[in-house]
Order: sequence, then C-alpha cells, then structure tokens
Amino acid sequence: MSGPALGLVSQAIRLWLRSVCSRLDQLDLQLEGSMLRLMAGHLQGARVQARGISFQGLAIDAVALRSEPISIDITPLLQGRPLQLRQRFQVEGWVRFNEAGINRCLQSPALQELGCELSQTFLGSEPLAHFALQSSGVELTGQQGKSCRCQLLLKRGVLLLRHEQQQVMVPMDPAIAIEQLTLGIGELQLSGRSLVSPAEAAPA
Repeated sequence: MSGPALGLVSQAIRLWLRSVCSRLDQLDLQLEGSMLRLMAGHLQGARVQARGISFQGLAIDAVALRSEPISIDITPLLQGRPLQLRQRFQVEGWVRFNEAGINRCLQSPALQELGCELSQTFLGSEPLAHFALQSSGVELTGQQGKSCRCQLLLKRGVLLLRHEQQQVMVPMDPAIAIEQLTLGIGELQLSGRSLVSPAEAAPA
C-alpha cells in the first residue's frame, strides 16, 4: 500500500528506530495493511530487516522481525507530532551476533559486569581477553592465556554459560522471550519474541 499517511507512519518508525540505535547501517521496513485501516489507526503488521546495529550497548550483526497487528493514533502524526501507540504489540523473529561484536560488547560498560562474572567463574579471575564462538560451544581465553570451554545453553528461555558444575546466566530484558539458539563458528543466532510498549514507540 502507498500514500501520504503511510509515508508519514513509515518515516516516523524509521526515525524512532534510528533514535534508539546508536548505529544502524542498513534498514528495510515494510508496512502491511490497507489505507482505509491505516486511517482508522490500524496496521496489519510491519516487517523489519536491518544490519550493523548498536542497541543499548549490544552490537548486533543482523536482525529480521515481523510484528502482529499494530494499533496507532495517527492524528498527532498528521499534525507533525510523534507517533503514538494505542497499545503494546508483539514482534517475533531473530537476531544474529558475530564474534567480533560480542567481544566489543564485553569490553563496554553495558556488559562489563557480565565480563567480570565470566572471568571470576571460569578463568580464576583472570581478565577476559577473548570470547570465541564455536559450533560446539564457547571458548573463553584470559589475558594471561588461561582458557575454558563452556556450553552455551537455552533453558526455559534463559541463556546459560556452563562448565562442569559452574554456570553464569546471561542477563536479558524481561520483555524478550528466547525460543531457539543456533550456534555456529563465529556467530550466534537467537530466535524468539518480544513486546513493544507504547512508551517505547515514540521518537524523541
């Protein structure tokens, strides 16, 4: 579908996505539904594909998401004000992380506490130097050369790094439900769903 109202909604969503991401290299956004329904404040859904994202301290290689129907208040948007949601909605899809991005994240303030916990639990407090993704699990290497091979597990929606009897839980946003983990050499893909709330949807 096309038209000026759709263009305004699409631009508002693009602006919001770029405002909440400190980096967004590539973005493909598709809105679904009829013009009549849009003017009544209803979108059938939206699909987003993006690459090269930095969001809340996380370096994300790629993401593909689709939403359930979205209820919006289009009147403020037509008056030049921010897009407003009438109610929260759910998105589902996948995000992919690469090894280089995860290592940058673990050195950032946002995940510094996780990096310290990994160091203390698996490396005898030796500072973490490298986090390697392998098809069979994760290999942690300390700055003095100590290493530890860990399993990366998904248990009831919780991500765990485990070695023998020791384990570390990876902190997650409670609005995100992870349903599948796919691990390969140099990359990690997580599939699941999340809720987007009205307070999160308006661009600054």
